[in-house]
Amino acid sequence: MKSFVLLALWLWAGAAAAESRLAHRLSLEAGGPLAQAAGEEAPTRGLRKGKVHAEFWASDIQLVNMAVKFGGGPFYFALMAGIAPGHDSRFSFGAGLGGHLTLAQRLWVDLDVTGGAVQPVQKPLEGDGGNVLGQARLMLGFQVLPRLAVFAGPTYNAWFVWGQPDFDSITRLSVQETHPEPDQRLQHWPGFQLGLHI
Repeated sequence: MKSFVLLALWLWAGAAAAESRLAHRLSLEAGGPLAQAAGEEAPTRGLRKGKVHAEFWASDIQLVNMAVKFGGGPFYFALMAGIAPGHDSRFSFGAGLGGHLTLAQRLWVDLDVTGGAVQPVQKPLEGDGGNVLGQARLMLGFQVLPRLAVFAGPTYNAWFVWGQPDFDSITRLSVQETHPEPDQRLQHWPGFQLGLHI
């Protein structure tokens, strides 16, 4: 249960920090509550400038993932977490930097690089060893409603493990594996994701 509490606090802290720094700007910028009351139309494109957004998605690594994205204009910062239920249940946490590009009125692309770790739910941050998960993610999004978009895209993943690993692999897809040292392992593979952007 401690794992879930830590995961929830990680996401909440990121969202709260972003909200407090950007809240005063939200109501004055185009698309904010005051601008809408004055008759301006809210933008219907991908990531809106200066706002905090949430994403929920499924991937080849974990069934349930969430990210809190914040930033303005073409760049954003993201805090991420996810969980894979089952016999070898695990969770992940991480952070990333990315860019946003609007292709058409309702079509956009996000590209980011993220880093984090994958831990077992039963005894997180214990054991002899550790791991780092790095990802490059490309998301093609379609804005269904002003505050709802669907996205899908490929990922490229690299998982570096040292010491006694908690898992043999974190994906069901085939991986390429190398051993830089006898007690180290590097797996990399192309993956996928599908989700909602709010």
